[in-house]
Amino acid sequence: MLKNEKGMAMLFALFIGVIVTLLGITLSQASNADTLQVQRDADSAQAYYYAKSGVELAIGNIMKNGPDYLSGQDEPVTFYGGLGDTTFSSEPEDTPNYNIKFEIQRKNNDFIIKSTGIVRKGDAEGAQVASNAVGFTISCEKVFDNDNTGGGNGGSGQVPPLDMIFALGKIDLSDNNGNGGSSEIIGDAGTNSIAPNSVIFGYSTLIKNGDLYIGPGVEWDEDDVVVFPGNNGNGNGNGNGGYRGPETNIPDGEILNLSSPRDYPLPSFPELPDFGDEEVKKMDAGWNSIPPGGFRISQSGKYSNIEVKSHLTFDIGDEDLIIQTNNLSVTGSGQIKLNKTGSGRLILYVLNSFDLQGSSTINQNGSYDDIYMYYSGDQTIDVGGSTKFVGSIYALNSDVKIRGSGGIVGHIITGGDIVNLTGDASANTRVIYAPNATFNIQGSSSMRGALVAKEINMKGNARIYYDDSMDMNFLNQLWNTGEPVLTPNKSWWEAGQWVKQ
Repeated sequence: MLKNEKGMAMLFALFIGVIVTLLGITLSQASNADTLQVQRDADSAQAYYYAKSGVELAIGNIMKNGPDYLSGQDEPVTFYGGLGDTTFSSEPEDTPNYNIKFEIQRKNNDFIIKSTGIVRKGDAEGAQVASNAVGFTISCEKVFDNDNTGGGNGGSGQVPPLDMIFALGKIDLSDNNGNGGSSEIIGDAGTNSIAPNSVIFGYSTLIKNGDLYIGPGVEWDEDDVVVFPGNNGNGNGNGNGGYRGPETNIPDGEILNLSSPRDYPLPSFPELPDFGDEEVKKMDAGWNSIPPGGFRISQSGKYSNIEVKSHLTFDIGDEDLIIQTNNLSVTGSGQIKLNKTGSGRLILYVLNSFDLQGSSTINQNGSYDDIYMYYSGDQTIDVGGSTKFVGSIYALNSDVKIRGSGGIVGHIITGGDIVNLTGDASANTRVIYAPNATFNIQGSSSMRGALVAKEINMKGNARIYYDDSMDMNFLNQLWNTGEPVLTPNKSWWEAGQWVKQ
């Protein structure tokens, strides 16, 4: 009898083990499926933004060619390329991994644009994981109306609106599932999103001294676009000590709808300077063999490497000093200083790596309008410790991390996926423009200025202060480069008709 009981117990234990295993496999498959779906949704959204950027590029192409462009031509013209390209090819084989394809056709007095955005991943040529398409129709008069084009020469655009703290997608001010944290946005905030849970508040998190804008055509409470802890803000809940809603978490404003979705493409990345056959130099500013007067660069030129461990001075007169280098490294207690005797700037093109470590500084105590840096490498721009970069940066593909007491005092434009702020940058009034990135700010970190990101996540006691009292020269020159317009004026942007393909 005892043996039978032991046998039954073993069989029962085996049965339970099989059930648990099957449940684990099922849950794992479900989790993997959810993860894949989230990634598919993200890829589709990215493809959609590529497609909308293609429409802007098409409009820029039309403006560049003038009001007679394609007049009397029935066949459409098609171009292939990607964000950051200065030219688009009419032959797909020239850019096999293109992520934007746009077609322009003219019918009578209307331009008809069809644009497709493509997300590619993997090493295989042409690998495609998602695509999305949009259409846009606009009359010739609307494109070339001087009041709408900012001059009508096809070479001047406008910086996109920087009138609030803005996310193309989600804004999450919650912490600990919406119950913790005391993060605040001070000033107006907005999102294009109309999906449920687009804006999530914690119990004590706030938008102060401003309004919250959500995408057009939805009711924030009926469609659950804005979520407050405990009751979703609809007045029927009783979580965490009572009603939470606009009256408690947006005490100085209200929830409003945008008149239309906003678009924030990246500007054209500047072309490299042409130094012809000039000799490629190298600068090693160490503590040994310091020349009389110190290490100095006084003429524009091309360098393989610039490495600074001691002091390097750039002499700048009335003309810009233009420097191209594969690698820029400022480490230890290294310092880059500017000796300005005129109105010129230091223009840096860094192709591969940028390292700023230790207690090193670049242009400390200077103006962030004195240095413009264009970085086309892939490594993360990581500014930590007590390092300091006083200048403005356009990083084509890089993530950005600002940690501790380190900082970038100046505008930051990036096409990267992540911007992390874990230091205190509240004294720096500037623009962080990262339309492809998730912006994370946590702890007691803070920033001041204008922010554009794909998503905004705030935790702990983080603060974002909207402040438009910044120097805009860096951004203005990027959107007025003479290249095809990447950012439309709102007037004609709204004058055409959008069609989902």
